[in-house]
Amino acid sequence: MEWRRIYFIVKGDILMLAKTGVEQRLIEVRQRIAQAAARSKRDPRAIRLLAVSKTQPVRSIEEAYQAGQRTFAENRVQEWLEKAPDLPKDCQWHLVGRLQTNKVKYLDQNVAMIHSLDRLSLLETLNEQGERRGIVWTTLVQVNIARDPAKAGLMPEEVPDFLNSVRDCPHVRVQGVMTIGALEASLSETQGYFRQLRELRDTLQARKWPGVDLQELSMGMSQDFELAIEEGATFVRVGRQIFGERN
Repeated sequence: MEWRRIYFIVKGDILMLAKTGVEQRLIEVRQRIAQAAARSKRDPRAIRLLAVSKTQPVRSIEEAYQAGQRTFAENRVQEWLEKAPDLPKDCQWHLVGRLQTNKVKYLDQNVAMIHSLDRLSLLETLNEQGERRGIVWTTLVQVNIARDPAKAGLMPEEVPDFLNSVRDCPHVRVQGVMTIGALEASLSETQGYFRQLRELRDTLQARKWPGVDLQELSMGMSQDFELAIEEGATFVRVGRQIFGERN
């Protein structure tokens, strides 16, 4: 059962007795982010929370917005196209699911970041569409750091050559790397994968490629975002812990 905001007017003052379920969960997630940052001696302001609204109705996203959340993420282009027009214009949208090349034509400058750049054909398509429409896409390279056959992403050893290709695509800017934890991994194994991605990023950051600045680490979801923060994540992607189970 979802709580709704209930207000009573008492001598001119507003007394709030209960928060919405989404708002309360969002508060709890923010507190956990701050605690994880404190444990790892990091500034919590360096960690951005993406509220992953996959399959969630617009009304749930509106509740998160009313609670101060502005950055949201969708897995599918079609869902973003359906929801974004009904939500405030200052929502910042990220795409975190695998992006099909035939869906790039539906994107526009309102997509703040694409987290799943994982193959040369997608890089080339983004560059072509960007050139045609005067857009420079901000992206993250998806790395299959766990070498999980069920996950997309470049193998770690493939990333340097891929970044070399970005020099030929001036309408794509790479700002970091992203990974998704392995399905069957334990929490300690998952934390190890996050650490490996950070170490890979640090190694690659020492090199210089045109259009590449590997400042961002997108890793960690509802079940493991605190571990990701402890290993240096700058974006955490949280859905279920904010919105509840998917519809």
